[in-house]
Amino acid sequence: MNWHEEENKVKLHILHSLARSQRALARMIESMADVVEGSEEAARRLLVHIESISRYQRQIAMKMTGVRIRRRLRRGIPGKPWLGEKVRKTVLRERVRT
Repeated sequence: MNWHEEENKVKLHILHSLARSQRALARMIESMADVVEGSEEAARRLLVHIESISRYQRQIAMKMTGVRIRRRLRRGIPGKPWLGEKVRKTVLRERVRT
């Protein structure tokens, strides 16, 4: 096995570990949801820990794959919805009738 194959094997192992960690994190969140339902402070602390673990896992994944994973935040005012020509004509006809 050459160096590149070995490196890919290690990366794949780490990514499998990250996936397993994500599943475990999901189970923890589900089980903690009932516990923190009555306590805002406990929910806030849980959220901080979950975000911290998620950032850590994202950094590991980025370093292993070489792909940047960003959370997309959309800002601004959304544009008007685009309607196909057929739909637009139907909508205009219905407006004229009413």
